[in-house]
Amino acid sequence: MASEIKPDGRVVAPLNITHPTPAFDLKGFRFRPTDSLNLAPRTGGEQPGDDSSDHPKFAASRLEVQGGPPGRGGFPGRGPPVRPPPPGPAPAPAPQLPPDHQQIDKQLGIAGDTRPPPLPFPLAQFRGAYAGNGFNLIFRPVPFPGGVEITSDGPRDNHLELNLTTEQLTFGPTLGEIPNRGFGKQADIMLGGLPYLQTVQNVTNDQTGLPDKPVPNDIHFEPGVWLTVPPAESFQTTDELKRGSVARMGSIPHGTTINAQGVIPVKNPNTPLGGKPGGPEIPPIDTTPFHLLDRNRKFTFQNMSAESSNGTGEGEGPGINRFRTPSNLNKFKETGRITTDIIKNPNLVLINATKGQNITETISFEVHTGDASRGAKLNGGGAASIAFLHGKQSEVTTAAPTVNDMPNAHVPFMSSQFWIETVQYDVTVPRLGPNDTVILRPTMPKDSTAPTPQFAITAPPKGVPAQTTITVPGVQIQYSQVVHLTFGPNAGIMLVWPHASVATLVPTGPQPFKMT
Repeated sequence: MASEIKPDGRVVAPLNITHPTPAFDLKGFRFRPTDSLNLAPRTGGEQPGDDSSDHPKFAASRLEVQGGPPGRGGFPGRGPPVRPPPPGPAPAPAPQLPPDHQQIDKQLGIAGDTRPPPLPFPLAQFRGAYAGNGFNLIFRPVPFPGGVEITSDGPRDNHLELNLTTEQLTFGPTLGEIPNRGFGKQADIMLGGLPYLQTVQNVTNDQTGLPDKPVPNDIHFEPGVWLTVPPAESFQTTDELKRGSVARMGSIPHGTTINAQGVIPVKNPNTPLGGKPGGPEIPPIDTTPFHLLDRNRKFTFQNMSAESSNGTGEGEGPGINRFRTPSNLNKFKETGRITTDIIKNPNLVLINATKGQNITETISFEVHTGDASRGAKLNGGGAASIAFLHGKQSEVTTAAPTVNDMPNAHVPFMSSQFWIETVQYDVTVPRLGPNDTVILRPTMPKDSTAPTPQFAITAPPKGVPAQTTITVPGVQIQYSQVVHLTFGPNAGIMLVWPHASVATLVPTGPQPFKMT
């Protein structure tokens, strides 16, 4: 689906995103130490007095567009782009990342600046605004005041909701040096942090099987903070833990908060961003519900089959919408957007997005709310729910609900994995005058469902005498998240219901590139 534009000219999300990307205004708030204690070396990506929000490279101003066709200079609902620092040189005639990495540094706005990036590796690209598309799957509890209905397909105690999504992810300015005090032999440390805001809309269109719902509806709002944490030298002594960690702290209005942590990956000194050469290695995830006390004991429900016309396996009838949304997936099977395989492994959506893409570098890391059996490598962290989600209040406790507590949607665990990628895009540049700048979109692989970025291409001093195609590096973020929900029980069994969200995101503003 090249560029997400249909043969009849319809523009499919995310090119037609109308939700403006949320913005941050911290009113100059900065963490700074209140005393002169002997602090450990700074690792949060800030120097004293560094106010990134006042730095010229973070100042918003409208990009001057010259030499381009009418209508290419603005994109409704997105606001003015951020003016980057002056672009640097690149090889001709098809620019690639030069060995000294100058071009990608300039493209990310960090070249020629004596200050460090807002946050260190692996979060250096977590700044500005991103948007894109994805997929969301959640099993919802179903009220049954007269008792649960038992059919040949099993108990009807859940509703499977499937959403094609658009998404905006905004990163605010860094928060300065955040002091954490050590005790005994542990020295004080300084954290680095920056706020984020994630908003997601449902754009599932039952009529077309595409993410082009005429009136999207908001389904997720999450403010939070990302942290970089240096190692606790007194007890984090393995080579892996000595690299430090990252943490994501988020708050979801349904009544859940998360504190997820992960170890900083090894940084590659031979690649521009420090990632591994090549594309992402995206493992499968399994959305099949399983027994709370035995994750190998799984329960496959009929609503997980796209072949079932109404999510029940029993044909059309008055209960068509009771157990899955959308109930009929025939259109989505035709477009390939929702299939049985995707329902069982939503990471296939991420793999489909990268089809045909030339990805030359990938940074990968993951964060967990705890539980070493599920991959966590650090103690601490966790998820907390309000009383309604937690279940019956037979006694006041923070312990996980049991079979007798009848939780409505308790969250015992969350994990998410991120891939920060450098994608080489083919961009066709028209004839341009000397130093003219035009905003262009690349030619996307026909099988890719990834969002299409924008580039501000600046001609060299002698101009571009004739139309030509160049290769331009751009940044792309992909993530996969699984939240475990518990509700029930049914017949004395408490199940864990995986709630999966995946997305592919690109910067919302034009990424600058100067030809030579």
